[in-house]
Amino acid sequence: MSRAYWSRHWPFLAAGLLAGAVQAAPYPNVYGAPPEVLRSTDWYRQCLRVAGHKLPREHQPAARPGKSEPCDAGALYYDALNAPEAGKADWEKVRACAVRTEAHGVLMMLYANGAGMTPNFDLALKYACSIQSPVNEMKARVQHVRRRASGGDRAALDVCDDVASADMRGQCAAVRERQRDKSRAAQLATVARGWSEKEQLGLDMAMKAAQYFAQHRVDYETDAGSGATRSLQLDTQAQELDTFSADVLDAEGGKAPRFSEGEFAALEEKMNETYRRFMLTRPASVSYLGTIRKTGVEKTQRAWLAYRDAMELFGSIRHPQVPGSGWRALLTARRIKQLTELDNAAAGR
Repeated sequence: MSRAYWSRHWPFLAAGLLAGAVQAAPYPNVYGAPPEVLRSTDWYRQCLRVAGHKLPREHQPAARPGKSEPCDAGALYYDALNAPEAGKADWEKVRACAVRTEAHGVLMMLYANGAGMTPNFDLALKYACSIQSPVNEMKARVQHVRRRASGGDRAALDVCDDVASADMRGQCAAVRERQRDKSRAAQLATVARGWSEKEQLGLDMAMKAAQYFAQHRVDYETDAGSGATRSLQLDTQAQELDTFSADVLDAEGGKAPRFSEGEFAALEEKMNETYRRFMLTRPASVSYLGTIRKTGVEKTQRAWLAYRDAMELFGSIRHPQVPGSGWRALLTARRIKQLTELDNAAAGR
C-alpha cells in the first residue's frame, strides 16, 4: 500500500486508542455519563483503586537533554508483535516510546500481556482507565483486564478487543490493515528474490496498478455515508490487495490462470454489457447508491483496465508460457461481479 495512503489513514490514531494524551484528561477518562452516575459501579471503583499506581523505577523514562526523537508507540508495538523473533530490546523500545508519549493503549497491552516484562495487571488496569472511551467501552475493557488478571482469559489482550464506536472500529481496522500490508510486502519480496531486473520491474508496475485500482474502489465505489465507512473502505482496499498478492503467489506455485481467447471474449462481452447498462439506465440523482456516482465508477473502470493490462504484461514477462487471455479473463470475471453488485444496488435489488 502506498506511503500516501498511510499518511492519510494511520495518523488519525493520534487522537484515539494508541497514541498519547495531548492535554490533561479526566480519570477515568470516560465520556457519555456524569461521574455521579458512575461512582457506584464496580468498574469505576476498580479504576479508582489503581489510580495511584506508578511505573516501576526501571521503567521510568530516562532524562534526555534536548528534544526527543518522535516515535509512534502503536506502530512499534504491532511491528514487534508481528515480528518473527521480537526480543527484550524490541519491547523495551516499544515501552520507552509508549511511556514518553503517554500512549495508554499500548501501555495497557504491554503490562497486561507481559510483553518483554513481567505482567503488571494493576498498571494495565490504570492505563485501561486512562484511554478516552464511552462508558460501555470503558466498562468492557476494565472487565477484560480483570479477567486476564484472574486467569479467566488467557488470550493476549488487545486495545481493539472492546471498541464500541464505529470511529474506533475504523481506527482498529487501520491498525490491522497496516500489518496486513507489511505482511503482503514481505511475502512478495520473498517470492521475488532472485528474479531478473525485468521481472522485478514488471511486478512493481503491476503492484502499483493494483494499488491505484484499489484506491479508486475506495474513493469511488464505496459508500462514504455509512457510519462504518472507514472499516468498509479498508476492507475494500484490503480485499483487492490480498487478491493481487494471492494471484502472484498462485502463479509462482504453478496455478497461473488459464482461459482461452474464446472464454475471455465471452467474459469481456458480459462485462461491457453490465457496465453499459449501469451507465445508461441507472438513476443519476445525488441520492442513488449513497455517495457512489457514475462518474466515479467510470474513473474506476479506467483504473481497472490499466490494472488488467499491467497484470497481463507482468504475466508475459514472468510466465511467458501462460497465454495473456488467462490473466485478462481472471480479472474480467472479478470485475463483472463488482459491476453486477453496483448495478443491483442501484436498481434496488
